[in-house]
Amino acid sequence: MLKRVDQDAEATLLRLYRQSPRAQALIARSFGVLVVPALHADGGILGVAYGSGVLIDALGDRSYYNVIGSPPGSVLGLNDKALILFFSTYESLRAFEATPGWVEGHNGSIQILDESSMANQRSPAIEPIGGFILSANGLASGLSLKGSLFIKVPIYLCTEEAAYCR
Repeated sequence: MLKRVDQDAEATLLRLYRQSPRAQALIARSFGVLVVPALHADGGILGVAYGSGVLIDALGDRSYYNVIGSPPGSVLGLNDKALILFFSTYESLRAFEATPGWVEGHNGSIQILDESSMANQRSPAIEPIGGFILSANGLASGLSLKGSLFIKVPIYLCTEEAAYCR
């Protein structure tokens, strides 16, 4: 299961880099990147989006996360999109990793970028945690991660029989 998450994450990063050299430059300067290759939205009663991903730090160490999002009005907009977060400061990466359940808007904020926001300035001011939402057509804009929960998955739970990493 972890191997598949790793492979899908690498493919997602390559797709992002082909579509946006600016995004590649920002990630290259970061202390870590969390890649969730696919978010799946359920607009039913609960109205949640969920996915699994891998956090790769600047040294290449990997840890795995599940994300559960329930931003009002945006859940269905997240369906079949990839989420890529990058940490522009060491402190933001360590704070994210230290929290068992990191919630956007409560533990910190994520600045979602698209091509127009990166083009407005020569070197855009980026929050400690920046991110991209990647659709089949490029970088998506106007979507929110407010209230999304990022949960670190203990490696021992990620076995073939475990549903925790799916």
